[in-house]
Order: sequence, then structure tokens, then C-alpha cells
Amino acid sequence: MIYFDNASSTKPLKEVIDLFCSENEKNYANPNSINSFGMHNFTTINRTKNEILKLFKLSSDYEVIITSGATESNNIAILGYARKNINKGKHLITSKIEHESVLNCFKELEKEGFEVTYLDVDNEGHICLEQLEKSIRKDTILVALMASNNEVGSNLDIEKSREIISKFPKCVFYSDVAQAIGKIKVNYNLLDFFGFSYHKIHGLKGIGLLVKKKKINLDSIVYGGNQENGLRSGTIDYPSFVASTLALKQCFLNLNSNYQHVKELNTFIRKELGNNSEIEINTSKIENPYILSISLKSKSSSVVVEALSTKNIFVNSVSACNSKNDEPSHVLLAMNKSNKIARNVIRISFSHFNTIDECKEFISELNSILYTIKG
Repeated sequence: MIYFDNASSTKPLKEVIDLFCSENEKNYANPNSINSFGMHNFTTINRTKNEILKLFKLSSDYEVIITSGATESNNIAILGYARKNINKGKHLITSKIEHESVLNCFKELEKEGFEVTYLDVDNEGHICLEQLEKSIRKDTILVALMASNNEVGSNLDIEKSREIISKFPKCVFYSDVAQAIGKIKVNYNLLDFFGFSYHKIHGLKGIGLLVKKKKINLDSIVYGGNQENGLRSGTIDYPSFVASTLALKQCFLNLNSNYQHVKELNTFIRKELGNNSEIEINTSKIENPYILSISLKSKSSSVVVEALSTKNIFVNSVSACNSKNDEPSHVLLAMNKSNKIARNVIRISFSHFNTIDECKEFISELNSILYTIKG
């Protein structure tokens, strides 16, 4: 099997699975129970949170909120901040290429009376910093921009964005870092808060984090027993959190070596595909080497993805969240691609487990399929 759909989800590390099974068997108490069994897990959770802050090189001014993943983190952050701070202003800024879990939050807030500016992007998938500077104003309370795009792998200039936002004291900076975490270097101190999912970095599904400055006040969107400082009620999935944090530690430890390895894979496939007149490469240059977006000029991407699957080669079209919808990529449309190119996308996404031999086999099978299928 060749798995090139890592932007959708990654294979959990063996040590993550082993620790998850062990903790489920031995330490299954509710962390919020006041008995010693539960308190043991509660103590371990707090210790692990402190270790996470150190990984991000963040001070005790920040805190870690455990969620079910990036979608929930994005919702808690964006909806929670806007609603809590509506008295400061009702203007919000995001971009046209955000993940749906961000864009749909802003659409909901528009229904509630907020005004949202959606920033344009250039042909490479970068926001216009001049437009950000012109759009931000005294009643702007939140800017939410993803660190690395999940479809084309374009990276945000966080430092310059922070410079602009910092001129407006009432405005805070949130980032969906789901595709950046452990893959590219990010100065997390420049962000007021950020969220991600563990299953994108060889952890487990159904677990993620929202990391925020303590002074950032949010309204809860999940009501219950007031776990996680009242922001995310519900029993914490202790085994998944502790086990998946192993994956977070590993990806930070091996960030540079993994980056170089994956960049070689991306470079190889990019070079091979560049010779094929049937293919348009949407990711114009390597910024996040873990993601490579291409489009088919005269074939159906869904047919090709399915044909590759029969060969045990797994890629995807656009984002996994939208891959079953017959809609063109909103990211590529924002990048001024044609409807046809935006509809016939194949996203190739790597992990450090992939090899050059897998890349060669993928290229061979893809060329064969493109030669044999009709339209």
C-alpha cells in the first residue's frame, strides 16, 4: 500500500497506540473524580499540558484546552471570542482559503450581525498583506488566518501579519495550525491562540488542542460540567491525550530531518509531473513540502483517484472534508484557477514514512492510468 493522503489523516505511531492501550487498561478513571485514582490522571494531564507549552516555547501566560480536534478548537476560538467580546467591536477578518471549520464559523457570525472581511489571495495562495492592513480598523476584534493551507500548502507570513495586527490593541490573532504543526517552523509566540488535531501528526483521531493566552476570554459553546476551565465541558479522553502527545513530541524532535526527507519526495514527484502535459501543478513552489496539489486538464480526478485506489495507492481530491462533494475547490477558485482546474484536483500529501520508491511507483501507475482512461 502507498498512502499519500496524510493531510487527511496519518498512521498513528506504534508507541502511541501501545500507550493508549496501556492507559485505557490501567488508568481508566475519570480525571475529574476526586478519588486518588481519578486525581492521578488529572495530575498527569496537567503535567502533560506544561510539557506541551515547553514544546511550543510558550510561557505560563498560555494555557492548553483539550478538544476533540481542530474543528472544535476553531469553533470554540472563533465563535467564543466574537460572542464574548462583541462589546469591543463587530468586525472580523479571515481569508477566502480557510478550512470550512473556520469559514462556516464566520458565516454563522454574519447571521448574528458581525461584519466579516474575507481577504483575497494571489495565484500562489498567499493573502494580500496590504489588503489586511487596509481592512483592519478600530472595531476589528479578531483576525483568523491559517498557518499553512490544507489544499495547496501555501504558508502564511505570520510575522508580518502580527506586525499589522499589533497596531490595533483590541484585535487578537488566531490561527488554524492543523497542517503546520510539527511540519514547518512556526513562532507560536506571535499567535494569541491556535488549534490543531493530533491525527494529522501520527496521533489519534478525536483529540486535539486549543492553546491560548490566559487573558483571551471566550464564551463556551459546549455546556456541561465545566471541564477545561468551563470552555470545553465533557469527560477528558485521558488515554488519547497522553498517548497522542507522544506524537507531538516526536514531530517536534524530528522536524528538521522529516522536513528534508519529505521535501525530497515532493521535489521528485513535482519534477516528474512537470513533464506531463495532462497535469497542471497548483502548488507553484515548495513551502510546506507535505502537500502537493495538482489538477488534471482533461481527465476526471475522481475517476483517477478511484483507479489509483484499485492499485492500493491512496491520494485525495481537495480536502477530505469536501472530497465527497461534487464542488470545485474554493481554494483554487480564490487563486484564480478555472472552474475545470478547481474541480479536477488531486492532493498528494506526504509523511516521513513515505519513500522515493513509493513515489516512483505512484508516478508509473498514474501515467499508465492517464494513458488508458477516457475523459
